[in-house]
Amino acid sequence: MTPIYVNGKFAAQRTTGVQRVASQLLQALDALLSDDPGVRWTLLCPPGAKTPALRRIECREVGWPGLPLHAWEQLILPTAARDGLLVNLAGSAPWLARRQAAVLHDAAVFDCPHAYTAPFVWWYQRLFRRLAARDDTLFTVSAFSRLRLSERLRVPPSRIAVLPNGAEHLDTVVADEAVLDRHGLRGHRYLLAVGSANPTKNLQALATAFARLSRHDPQLRLVLVGGRHAKVFAPGAAPAPQPGLLQLGHQDDASLKALYQHAAALVFPSTYEGFGLPPLEAMACRCPVAAAHAAALPETCGDAVLYFDPASVDELEAALARMLGDTTLQASLRRAGTTQAARFRWSRSARILRDTLSSAEATA
Repeated sequence: MTPIYVNGKFAAQRTTGVQRVASQLLQALDALLSDDPGVRWTLLCPPGAKTPALRRIECREVGWPGLPLHAWEQLILPTAARDGLLVNLAGSAPWLARRQAAVLHDAAVFDCPHAYTAPFVWWYQRLFRRLAARDDTLFTVSAFSRLRLSERLRVPPSRIAVLPNGAEHLDTVVADEAVLDRHGLRGHRYLLAVGSANPTKNLQALATAFARLSRHDPQLRLVLVGGRHAKVFAPGAAPAPQPGLLQLGHQDDASLKALYQHAAALVFPSTYEGFGLPPLEAMACRCPVAAAHAAALPETCGDAVLYFDPASVDELEAALARMLGDTTLQASLRRAGTTQAARFRWSRSARILRDTLSSAEATA
């Protein structure tokens, strides 16, 4: 049977949303492959990449050290995968690969080009259109993203399979509660926001709402977790320093889990999301969630969060004040969140991925 290769560029990058999805899908696939003894899967990685622990999927380094990751993906990877099907799980793909499948996480480069740098938009708009025009196998992470990509790429929705994110990847992580002491959070109530410094994350509005709230509660803190990517996102997304606001940058999983577990609430004010993984992570950690009623978030969060209009700072402030002051609401959202998170499993999405690829191969 045709060899299947997986683009391992993500294994050489810092873990953010798309790298998380790629890693978890790959590990879930690895657990399924005992059912497919005749299919050979290989993860192709840049030299020095930190590969996940896999039992059935072979890991192979290709290329040479020091090559920029974009150059590795565009020049080395297509040659290494030339005799098989290349599967891209983290949103990018090589232009010249002979046969490939790709997970396109959202249509944000078309719907929200203002949120990204001009080179980023130029490249990804053209890459996505090329993948669609070549009749490559396409996936995305929500029904919302499928509809938006279908419209933007002018392909029928049935052309794009949906692989929802999972929620169980923090279950086995031991929380590092020392993060609370490192950042002076022990003994303080705090609101948590998780996400990269992308203008669509709407962090400026959140900072404004927090400033109003903290006038009445000087001990309250707002904790922002997430990195900045100057080559990807347009400038000006990160809020200016203000009293009570802590910008912690990227955190490892152990620290992130502790922050979820001790937060008064996760606040997710994004105006555009292809899925919205942090609210699901928070629910799995029994953290109540207040989220924007926008894009894919109602699909992901169901009835398990307190919604607000992300365009209204007044409504955001009111939602946070209600969350902080209503212990009955907090308890209700914790229960509902646990149930909602349990509906999303990486194993289910990995099975959809495997079966879709098998069908595509059978009809190729």
